[in-house]
Amino acid sequence: MTALAPAATQARAAAPALTFDERLALSPLAMDSRLDLAGLAFDVNTAGIEADPLPEILTAPTSARVQPATVAGVLREARRILADPERGWCKKWLGDGVRACSKGAIREAAGGGGGLADKAEAVLLGRIQAQVPDAQSIGGWNDAQPNVTPVLRMFDQAARHADRDGV
Repeated sequence: MTALAPAATQARAAAPALTFDERLALSPLAMDSRLDLAGLAFDVNTAGIEADPLPEILTAPTSARVQPATVAGVLREARRILADPERGWCKKWLGDGVRACSKGAIREAAGGGGGLADKAEAVLLGRIQAQVPDAQSIGGWNDAQPNVTPVLRMFDQAARHADRDGV
């Protein structure tokens, strides 16, 4: 191991330490640099790989999707909205422009309010109350959940129930 020269030690010690705020301000730049490097490495590593184009259904914009015609279809589409990593689930609001709560996802999946959305909400509330008898509303139950996992599970159960009952 080599020892540092006294001048190098003094120069290193003379540099002021960054404050927390300065480090916090610089962290996005460091992350951008790391992401750029990772993207470049991915491009280089996958340059010779032939891939089939994605099916049209995966590349179509969300607005081009067909509205479901059944309650089970609405519940499945609402579950897809909540599970979408670019969208996601939220509490306390029907939606915040990107994320949606359980009721907001149902309304979006049904193309707004109306009969199909109301029926889907009734089926979901019925499944919720079958497991949590004191639950009074979908919104209250949604807000009590620790994360999206139990919400997705409940949507799966409600969709199966709607299929079974032919709703």
